[in-house]
Amino acid sequence: MYVGVTTHVAIAEPTDFAYERAYEEHWSDVFRFALAWTNDWTAAEDLAQDAYLRLWNSRDHLDWTRPVLPWLLVTTRRLATDRFRSLRRRLLSTSNTPSVDADPSLRARWLDVCAAMADLSSLERAALVMTAVEGSSYEEAGRVLGTSPGALRAAVSRARTKLETA
Repeated sequence: MYVGVTTHVAIAEPTDFAYERAYEEHWSDVFRFALAWTNDWTAAEDLAQDAYLRLWNSRDHLDWTRPVLPWLLVTTRRLATDRFRSLRRRLLSTSNTPSVDADPSLRARWLDVCAAMADLSSLERAALVMTAVEGSSYEEAGRVLGTSPGALRAAVSRARTKLETA
């Protein structure tokens, strides 16, 4: 027996367990989704971590009886969109200064990709990434993006048509 020693017992909240379960079950899905958006391993890790940080900060306000993966994927998509906007602003501010080290053919391809992606709406981009890259069904992607499977099929069709004609 120790005299004058106090002990503290940490009690985990049910939301903490739900968060841990969400992390264990969905980390790889969220990471792959972010990787499909960014095509950059480090950026995808950052986006996935940010999504889980937002999940942690929102854990007391979420309905844990509902699937958490759609919430995580929508959050990741929004974070990726914010990242792309930030990158675009930085690129546009430096686009007037020519890069000496840039390969002209790579720059031309990059500009073609940017122009083609700029023609797609955010729904078309997300629908295309989720179905063609991630392999999600139209039903799954529709639930995540908050639209019907039919509307998602139409968005993917429009995106493919736009990319083929670009």
